[in-house]
Amino acid sequence: MPECSLQTMGMEDPKEGFQGHFGGSKEFLIDGLTNLLQGRKCTDVEIHVGDRSFNCHLSVLQLCTEYFKQFNRIDVITLSSDVISPKGFELAYEWMIYPETKPDRKHIVEMYLTANFLGMPELLAHIWSRLDNEKLLVGGEPFRLYLQCLPFKANLLQDLVLGRIRKFFLQAVATEEYLNLEAKHVFELLQHPNMCVNSEMEMFMSAVRWLLYDWSTRQEFAVTIMQAIRFNLMPGWYTTVLKTKHADQQLQELLDLPEIQSMINLGLSFSITNSFLSPSSPLAEPLQIQKPLDRQWVFNPKVRHHHRYECSEWEYLSLEVFNVYLQQIIDAGPMYMTQLEYVNPDQLMPCCREALEASLLNK
Repeated sequence: MPECSLQTMGMEDPKEGFQGHFGGSKEFLIDGLTNLLQGRKCTDVEIHVGDRSFNCHLSVLQLCTEYFKQFNRIDVITLSSDVISPKGFELAYEWMIYPETKPDRKHIVEMYLTANFLGMPELLAHIWSRLDNEKLLVGGEPFRLYLQCLPFKANLLQDLVLGRIRKFFLQAVATEEYLNLEAKHVFELLQHPNMCVNSEMEMFMSAVRWLLYDWSTRQEFAVTIMQAIRFNLMPGWYTTVLKTKHADQQLQELLDLPEIQSMINLGLSFSITNSFLSPSSPLAEPLQIQKPLDRQWVFNPKVRHHHRYECSEWEYLSLEVFNVYLQQIIDAGPMYMTQLEYVNPDQLMPCCREALEASLLNK
């Protein structure tokens, strides 16, 4: 019997598509996959970070990161806890499988480090959008994030939050965390131009506070730390006082160091010369009379050492006065920053202006 095909027998392909419904809907499929991922069911890889392990889906990791695309059919992957933390990986993976997840503000540094190491551009963009929002990064938050960055290699993030400390600076100086910083990080804070102080004397006292907290151990860092202080921003009368004898023995030991004496002398020479020499003078360049970079100057009318020395409200900023001021800052809490105002060029408090005008008339 000869072979005969269906077409030869007159069977033609249907002109209309198949009408009917499959047993499962697309929603059912999506819900099932979501349950599979979020419930950590049928996972195929175990991620070790530090002392913790996480059961994950390799396909999810490969979809959301660049790092895991190098792996294929592997049971265990170990990530160094020197690079990312267990908490950082946990939160980053939750961000992958839960659509509504937002970066946890408390652990945002750990999430940033994880996203940066694993290559997660979408998560990084989301984190940067929060960190770059000055309304979200206010008060003591930048200093807290700065402290969190220190154990890790997060230089870019560290530089960002360092520049946002601003008016919180002296509140930071008043903390135990500041006193326990390493010397290189104290130098980093003190030399940054965005730190808000009323004068370079407050910056000097901030350096003294850290050094004298453990003078026997920290005196070897004295010269390095004091290199962050701009003595040529101090008025001549203050640097002159620094050259006199002081009751505090440790402070005197600090000021007696030859390198510190040289810094003070250079600052005093600058102040004296600058007061008699205009910036446009032809002698300015040969004498290297260049105005140092200003800081972010602030004032509070209720703080006596923020007044001019000609004013009757003025109080000399000694180490004792500075410590009392720090206690007032602690007592004020969050209100402290609201009491500070930025100094405008040539701005003086009314009482200081009157005192200055009176002193000029009496000359």
